[in-house]
Amino acid sequence: MKKKDLNIIWAPGTDWIIQPGHPESPFRMETMEKIIREKGLKLQNPLPLSREQIGRYQFISPRVELKEAHYMAAGAMVMSCQKALKGEQALICSRPPGHHSPRLSYGTRGFCTINNEAIGLRFLLEENPDLRLALIDTDAHHGDGTEDIFFYEPRIRHFSIHQDGRTIFPGSGFAETTGAFNNIRNIPLPPGAGDSYLFQAIKELVLPEIEDFSPDLIIHVAGFDGHQDDFLSHLNYSETTLGLISTLLQPDITVIAGGYDCRRAVPQSFGALLNSLITSFTSQPPPSSSRISKHLQKIRADWQAGAEKFEGSPVPKKRNVSFFYDEEFFQEKRQEAFFPCSRCPGVLSINSHLDKTRHLIVASNDNCQQCQNRTEKLQKKRGASIIMGSNP
Repeated sequence: MKKKDLNIIWAPGTDWIIQPGHPESPFRMETMEKIIREKGLKLQNPLPLSREQIGRYQFISPRVELKEAHYMAAGAMVMSCQKALKGEQALICSRPPGHHSPRLSYGTRGFCTINNEAIGLRFLLEENPDLRLALIDTDAHHGDGTEDIFFYEPRIRHFSIHQDGRTIFPGSGFAETTGAFNNIRNIPLPPGAGDSYLFQAIKELVLPEIEDFSPDLIIHVAGFDGHQDDFLSHLNYSETTLGLISTLLQPDITVIAGGYDCRRAVPQSFGALLNSLITSFTSQPPPSSSRISKHLQKIRADWQAGAEKFEGSPVPKKRNVSFFYDEEFFQEKRQEAFFPCSRCPGVLSINSHLDKTRHLIVASNDNCQQCQNRTEKLQKKRGASIIMGSNP
């Protein structure tokens, strides 16, 4: 099959630095730019989104300061979605990253302030409500913010393959969490997992689910921080396997996420991924293991148990979540009540606790009359603000 032309969307975010010497720095982008230039490829600059546009798809607290880097990173994701709709392939090289930023953003956590991926995909669904999207996140850390935003979104199947949350930030991402519509797929791997674990997880868990879900577009959030030379995880992947999984997934959109060792992990991994997108990356796959297959079967069983537990819970379906902002050292605690509906996307009620309690009702423009009435009653009862969107 002939490869599609690759659009490289470039937003280096040079005006955003957490602090001097921080591993999430513009130098990561310089490392990747050198490789892109050596291959004779062109960079495309996106148009920035405004704060108002970002606020249509994610709640950003007034206390949060955004830089030009954030507006450009969000614009890069939207531009890539537009390219993908035209049948073109896109690679997003932007910073800051986004996948730890939850539905309600009160600051920076895990280097993320706004959720670029979620903003772009919610824009895509608003413009094209019948789309089905598969999002595969192979960053070493659980994509907890993205999971939070799409927890109640049946049109997105969200996969996160990450180091077990008991051993790494953000401490979440367990297989029993499956979303309101059985749409979340967490695949936690043990420290020291290595290439075979990652490759078999894609082959044995992700690809069958993608085939069953039959998405219109595939989005790959590709982190290099699982590389054996990166100092922020202990997954021990090689750059070869990171290239191979991109070839297996055949993504329409690839988003560069983590990766902080610019001596070897970033350049080697990025080079392999870039080759997989331009032509095809061929190499001997890592050896398979029956021990790994047994563990992956346990993860699949946990998916089923989690889905059955959520499905069997009473209405409204309740969950408690919390998000620790490690860069600023505070924690949001949240109680949610979801009212599913067979005729429309349903209604979500949120109590968010930080320095004060914020009451929110998330409703849809497509809500049926019964759910519109419920929204009004909840709003009057709790004095909540109403957020309208294409889905809770």
